[in-house]
Amino acid sequence: MSDFETSWRELISGANRQWWAPAARSGLSVLSGLYGGVVAGYRLGFDLGMLKTHTLRCPVVSVGNLTVGGTGKTTTVRWLIRRLAAWGVRPAVLSYGYRAGGTRRDPDAVHVVAGPDGIREPVEVSGDEPQLLARSLPGVPVLIGKKRVLSGERACREFAVDVCVLDDAFQYWRLRKDLEIVLMSGANPFGYGRLLPRGMLRESPGALRRADAVVVTHAGWIDAEAREKLRNELRRRNPRLVVAEARHVPVALRDHATGERVSLEELRKGHWLAVSSLGQPESFERTLMELQAGEISPARFRDHHPYTEEDVRALCRRVEREALTGVVTTEKDAVKIPPTWFANTRCCVLEIDLEFLSGQNDIESLLRARVAGAN
Repeated sequence: MSDFETSWRELISGANRQWWAPAARSGLSVLSGLYGGVVAGYRLGFDLGMLKTHTLRCPVVSVGNLTVGGTGKTTTVRWLIRRLAAWGVRPAVLSYGYRAGGTRRDPDAVHVVAGPDGIREPVEVSGDEPQLLARSLPGVPVLIGKKRVLSGERACREFAVDVCVLDDAFQYWRLRKDLEIVLMSGANPFGYGRLLPRGMLRESPGALRRADAVVVTHAGWIDAEAREKLRNELRRRNPRLVVAEARHVPVALRDHATGERVSLEELRKGHWLAVSSLGQPESFERTLMELQAGEISPARFRDHHPYTEEDVRALCRRVEREALTGVVTTEKDAVKIPPTWFANTRCCVLEIDLEFLSGQNDIESLLRARVAGAN
């Protein structure tokens, strides 16, 4: 996480108590009002039919956020795709391709990151999250493009898919959706209760009236009373919501250089440098602590950071200087770092998966009714 992001979160959370902080928060509140007006006006255009919504030839499932970052969308999308594939449904993933090299110059560009024949584009073109999905979902088409109307049409035309799953699309209204799933982190579900940039909300909580389901991720980090309170709040805002709770669990550790599986017990030995470029790096570090890993020293980069060889050299020098055991990183980060860059420094990758604490059957029933039943 960059110094700017860290300072911003400390400011909006109230952790920053310096003399100038109240004035800064007031200024951000003004900007939040302007931002909220623009978003509400844009949404009203769709509600009134002034802006056109397109329909694909197959059902569309959206996975998105009410807040910025840190809810585990990629892990949830992967779970959904695997579930659909297990039912014999042919899915495709449509991603915006945030900070992807392939979509920077041409807003109409559509890139096929992976198809049934395998991966077609490197991470420099795809960006980190689409590349991770492509590598962990062999045979599943993964497409990136700023205009998901276009990427969806190509997925239907070129791959004859049965369903398109949109990654991070709660605020994407150009496509008609058959199922709208919103993710909320149990640790901070309403992003300090304020719109960007005064808080972390992309839209006001009233937007939940458009959702069909909410999955509260990182639900294991809050107690039963807090979970019940959140469930009641969500259903108060939308009585028809399907509400589920999940957590992210470590399932494997692999050596980045060899690809071989390593016992999770390895993390309990020594002192590791925890390298991440996530929306919520605390979640990765907390997962490591829950594994009873040995000592952990964080090394945070901004979300979606494009690592350079010099970045990795600096990390290796730190490992050597501080006599650390090695580096442990996330799957999302590992796809951006060639193993050879670590030279003689050991690097391990922590693999995680989604585990439901409640509501899995309800989510699957909704998915079957809206998607599997339509094919």
